[in-house]
Amino acid sequence: MKKIISLLSVAIFAVAILAFAAEDTKPELRPAQKIMQARVAWLTAMNKNLDAKYFVAVAKDADDLAVQAKKVGENIQNPLGKELTLAISSLAKDISTASAKQDGDTVKIKLGEIKGKCGECHAKIRDKK
Repeated sequence: MKKIISLLSVAIFAVAILAFAAEDTKPELRPAQKIMQARVAWLTAMNKNLDAKYFVAVAKDADDLAVQAKKVGENIQNPLGKELTLAISSLAKDISTASAKQDGDTVKIKLGEIKGKCGECHAKIRDKK
């Protein structure tokens, strides 16, 4: 009888632990959040690679950002959001061109302009109350 009670207690404890672990999942990110996280990753990588003067990697990340921003921007209904996103795409193309020329100063300027567009979008669209 003691073995059955002990076994039953262990089983109930195991089920409770598994149930608790299953509830502790993070919610799925919305598509816009995934897009923004990808953009942050590209900008971070471009900054690091620019510091290391690895212009080939900067150009690749800039090309990826330009393609993604253009694709997303063409489907945005909000005119301001569309304008800002397409501007990011254009600036990313400029970064790619400057990287091919190994023009680090222009890359820094264009990265700053992209961050400005991101901030403007957040202030005027995302965080607007």
